[in-house]
Formats: sequence, C-alpha cells, structure tokens
Amino acid sequence: MKERLNLMPWREQRRASVVRRFRITLVATLVVALCGVMLLDRMARSRLARQAQIVASHQAAVERLVASQGQLEQMREARDALLAEQAVVCALGAERARLPGLFLALEQALPAGARLTEVGVEDGRVRLAGLAASASVVARLMRDLEQAKMVRDLELVSLRRYDQGDEFLLAARLLGSES
Repeated sequence: MKERLNLMPWREQRRASVVRRFRITLVATLVVALCGVMLLDRMARSRLARQAQIVASHQAAVERLVASQGQLEQMREARDALLAEQAVVCALGAERARLPGLFLALEQALPAGARLTEVGVEDGRVRLAGLAASASVVARLMRDLEQAKMVRDLELVSLRRYDQGDEFLLAARLLGSES
C-alpha cells in the first residue's frame, strides 16, 4: 500500500506564514505611512509658521513705511508753507526795494504847483492823491511819471475842482509787479 503524504499541515503552515508576513508588512507599512504623514504635517506647520512670521515682518515694514510716508507728507506741507512764506517775503523785499526808486521818481516828476497828500502802495499798485494848481499841472505830473518809467498803466481816477485847487487821484502799477 501506498502511503499518502498529508501535505495539508505544511500548506496550512505556509499559508499562515504568508498571512503573518502580510500582516507584519501591512502594519509596518501603516506605521511608516503614519510617520511620513506626521513628518509632512510637521513640515507644513513649520513652513506656515515661517510664512506667518515673514508676513508679520512685512506688515510691520509696511506700517513703518506708511508712518514714514505720513511724516514725509507733513514735511512736504511744511516745505510748501515755507516756500510760500519765502515768496511773500521776497515779494515784500522786492516791493520795498522799488519804493526808494518810486519816491525819487515822484520827487523828480512833481512839478511846481502840485503837492501830494497821500501815497499808497499795495499789491504792486500805487495810488497818488494830491492838490494841483490846475488840470494842466496834473497832466504834466502824469507825463513826467510815465517818462520816469517807474509805473505803467497810469490813469486818472478822479479830478475835482475846488477853490484851493484841483484835487486829483492817480492809480498805476509799479513796474515789475504782476498784479
């Protein structure tokens, strides 16, 4: 009789060994995958934290720039105000420098028989008020003032006849003024 070998226990052991290896491999793979996911999560969180720090530092830099821009704008406004004041002071200085020439021209142009009662200078305009012996003396004064070349656009504003003489009012622009 032939004896039959029973391979069943050997196959069962082999199958159990394969299942055991599969389970060990599966658990090891799961552990490695879990470690990999945790490592990726830690790296992502670290990267996010660094980006948050970078964004915070950039935001602080932007805020400093905005504050600097505000200060710069205030400085520009102050500079513009100073430039405007300087222009006014220069205009006053220029007008003051023209006044001696104007008075000299008035002295030279004032004919006999005329006297000035009021001289006013404002915004580059001259107003002359006075008394003259006659209208021809006023005309001569106007002609002499125009020849002195200190004023332009000379006009006779008013002329009234009184017993003591003719009262006149002249207006003109000083040379070199823009108004």
